[in-house]
Amino acid sequence: MNCPSCGTEVLEIDVKCGNCGHALGASGAHRMLGQVMLGQYELVDVLGQGGMSVVFKGKHKMTNQEVALKILPPELAAHSQVKSRFLEEAKALAALDHPNIVHLYNFGQENGFFVLAMQYVQGATWERMIIENKRQDWVSACKITIDVLRALEYAHGRGVVHRDMKPSNVLVRSHDSMATVMDFGIAKMTTSTKLTATGQTMGTVRYMSPEQVRGQEVDLRTDLYSLGATLYEALTGDTPFDGNTHFEIMTKHLSEPPKRPSMRGIEVPLAVEDAVMRSLAKKPEDRFANARDMRKILEAAVREGDLGIMSTQRVSVAELHESTPPTTRLATATPAGSLADVLEPTGAVEALPRLRKRSALPWILLAGIVAGGGAAAAVLVMKKKAAGYRPKYPDVGGAKVTAGGKFDNLLVETAGALRPNEVALAYNSSLGRLQELAKAKSLAFPPPLDEIVVIPRKSFCTGTTYLDGNPPADCETLTFYVTYGAREERRMLLIDDRAQLPTVMDLGVAEAVCLFGSGTRSDVCQVAEEFRKKPR
Repeated sequence: MNCPSCGTEVLEIDVKCGNCGHALGASGAHRMLGQVMLGQYELVDVLGQGGMSVVFKGKHKMTNQEVALKILPPELAAHSQVKSRFLEEAKALAALDHPNIVHLYNFGQENGFFVLAMQYVQGATWERMIIENKRQDWVSACKITIDVLRALEYAHGRGVVHRDMKPSNVLVRSHDSMATVMDFGIAKMTTSTKLTATGQTMGTVRYMSPEQVRGQEVDLRTDLYSLGATLYEALTGDTPFDGNTHFEIMTKHLSEPPKRPSMRGIEVPLAVEDAVMRSLAKKPEDRFANARDMRKILEAAVREGDLGIMSTQRVSVAELHESTPPTTRLATATPAGSLADVLEPTGAVEALPRLRKRSALPWILLAGIVAGGGAAAAVLVMKKKAAGYRPKYPDVGGAKVTAGGKFDNLLVETAGALRPNEVALAYNSSLGRLQELAKAKSLAFPPPLDEIVVIPRKSFCTGTTYLDGNPPADCETLTFYVTYGAREERRMLLIDDRAQLPTVMDLGVAEAVCLFGSGTRSDVCQVAEEFRKKPR
């Protein structure tokens, strides 16, 4: 849309034109500028307008302190329920003192208006950032989400549930990108939504949890669902569910599974994608138990991102083991409710150049093997890198192996950008999901591989890569190849492509299970084939 005064393009959420200052919202709010509220705050600008209140920028008459003034007009303050919700917000903010939650300075009445005087945050709403940028890079989106989770963790611990988490209720400070949550308490009352030019609803309903849609009691897991929907929008540019009416969108919240961001062509670490999808589970008990669990997983992913690593892990682990010896540890599949004994690698883990000098603090990678049906978690925790790794296969098709290690009974060696722990995590993820599918059919099979060797594409067509010296006829299009080694090791050659790792690993593990794990049991091969066809 364009400003009716100067023609400059403006956003639907703008209350005034950034070019000429022309008021784009209801003129009544702008006519209030210059008035003094609570005897000390002069209204100097309109920051935003909602269905129930207007937020002004104010300035203390004596100290010049800038504040945000949320004002409920007399016609709405006359409604006891609306007034009660506004008072609840004031009480909630008064009880919360956290750097990621807006501070309450004052509360009172002025000529029939109810006024909340709050901390003024110089920056933009998360909603504006998403709209202006179409979508965010995953690291930036996760860092904002982590700040919001810190706020929710604190609020939930004091019995306060936000109930209306959405990007317009998150302010991101301009000078350091720290996120601050606002609008506690009154949010659940809000029924108004923005309308696009075509009439599509785009408000609170897009972030509502299924239990909110049903009108049921809500708890902290509702906030995690709504925040998950917000993070989904930040990553993809769209909310998980769309529709032409409120009813259509709410119906999808109840019954339609959201598409994974990767199915929309968005490349994010699998840990982040899984965290988003878990937060959007229809049943509250299938989501994260609390904000801290979700925060820890996103923090681990961001640490990897800061190191320049695009991880590919499935995550369903609630707690991280943050204090471990300087080794690589991998817990393998176990019955529900327990973790396997931790096994140490038999060799050094990596001999790659350091990307950045690190302290003794660990960087942590997580992988969960399908949360549900009793499937267990796999956790990989790394600290210091061990130099001097001696590869079993120093040269694979002309490619030099640069890193490797043994994870439980799986040897992983890499001749490229992929890191051994990434590959091991992806293997456990694919194997766990396949085992879960087999378990539902009363089938079982052991891990199908002894070795995974990661090679560049050109090595698939090099004779020395294979025992018989003959590359497959389709070597130029291969992304994996399952075969036996010199001592009957069950080996998979895997393409050195991080973007394709989850999908290729699924296909390779399915083929290995059928080839090595089934013998004459065609039912296992049938399960493997079914798994191969399942969209990730």
